[in-house]
Amino acid sequence: MIDENGLNLAVSRNTTRPTVEVSILRTWRIRIAVLVAIGVLCSACGNQVATSHSAAKATDCVVLERLNAPPYSLAFDKVKDALWFPVMEIGGKSSLHRYDLATGQDVQYPLPDSGYNGPVTTTVITSDGAVWVNLPYAVARWDPIRETITTTSIPADAEGQLPGAVDTTQPLAGTWISTLIADGDGVLIGRLNVPYLQRVSSDGTTSRAFDLPAGYEGTKKIARTGSTLIVAPGWLSDESATDVLAIASSTTKHTNVIPLNGLFDLGGTIAALTQNGLVKADTGEPLSTVLVPDPSADALLAQNGEAEVAYSPSRHTLERAVGTEVATLQLNSREAPAAGGNGTADGKAWEGVTALAQAADATVFALRANGTELCEWASG
Repeated sequence: MIDENGLNLAVSRNTTRPTVEVSILRTWRIRIAVLVAIGVLCSACGNQVATSHSAAKATDCVVLERLNAPPYSLAFDKVKDALWFPVMEIGGKSSLHRYDLATGQDVQYPLPDSGYNGPVTTTVITSDGAVWVNLPYAVARWDPIRETITTTSIPADAEGQLPGAVDTTQPLAGTWISTLIADGDGVLIGRLNVPYLQRVSSDGTTSRAFDLPAGYEGTKKIARTGSTLIVAPGWLSDESATDVLAIASSTTKHTNVIPLNGLFDLGGTIAALTQNGLVKADTGEPLSTVLVPDPSADALLAQNGEAEVAYSPSRHTLERAVGTEVATLQLNSREAPAAGGNGTADGKAWEGVTALAQAADATVFALRANGTELCEWASG
C-alpha cells in the first residue's frame, strides 16, 4: 500500500500486544527476565570446550569485554571506529556503551532507568552521526557534537491505539516500542497495539508517519529498500505459521505466501529467510549466496548484498563466507544448570549470540555467551 507521503509499504503479517506503565509492564517483563536469567546461568556455568573451525580456517572469536548484563543490539560506527550497545540492568545501572576499537576503552553514557532488561532495545546510527536506542516508552539519542544523551518520552496512551491496548487483564497489554529504524537524522518507531509508525526527529519532535495494515502492530523489524518499507512479523507471531509478505508499489500489488523465518538487510538487499532459503523480500526471487543460512538463523550480516555471516542456533555456530568456502566457529558448550536452560540430553548448554555487527574490513563482532561477552572474530 502507498502511504500519504508517497512511500511504498510492504508488510509481513502478525500481531503483538505488550505493556504500559509499571503495572502493565509487569507480565511481559517477568517472562523476559526469567528467560534472560536462564540464559545467563547457562553461559556462566561449567567449563568451555575447545572451539573448532572448518577448512576455511577462521580465527577464534577473541573476547574484548565481559558485561554485567546482556545487550541485544550492536552497531558498528565507521566514523568513530567504535561499537555501540545498550546494557539494561534490572535494579542496576543502565547505560549506552561505546567501545573504541583503537584503544579498547569502554565509555558509558547513563540511560534513564527503565526497569527492564532490554531484549527489544534496538541501536541505530543516523545520517548525522547520532546514536539512538529505545526504551519501552522513550527514545534516547546520543548527540555526536555534545556527546550527551537526550531522551524523548513516548506517552503510553497513543492516539488511535487498538481497543484494549492498555487492558491489564490481557496477557501482554501496552503500547511500548518494539523496534526502530534510522530515517534521515531521525528514527521511525513501531509500537505494540499502535497501527502506525511514528517518527522522532533529532530535536525530539514526534509525528505520525506511516499507517500499518491490520495485524502488523508491534513489528519486530523494519527494513527499507529504496522507497519501500518492509515490516517483519509482530511480537506475538507464531513462528511456525505461514506469514504473508505483501509487496506494494505504485504500479503493482501482489502477495507472496512464504514461511517467513526472518527479515534482514544484507548490505542494501532486503532478504527474507524462509524454509527454502533466502529470497529477496520485495520480489520473492531466490538469493544465491556462498553461505546458506540455517532456517533457524536469527542474525545475518552481509556486504554487497550477499549473506556472509550467520548465527544458527540449531547448529550452535557462527558461520561466514571466506571466498568460496564457509568458515565455521563452533560455539562453546557449558554444563547446564540443574534448573533447566537451553540444555541438551547430555546435560550441556549452548551459549547463544544476541547480536552481530560487521566492520568495513569484514571483521565480525558478536555478543556471545548469551550476550555477556563482546568478542571479535577476525577473518582467517
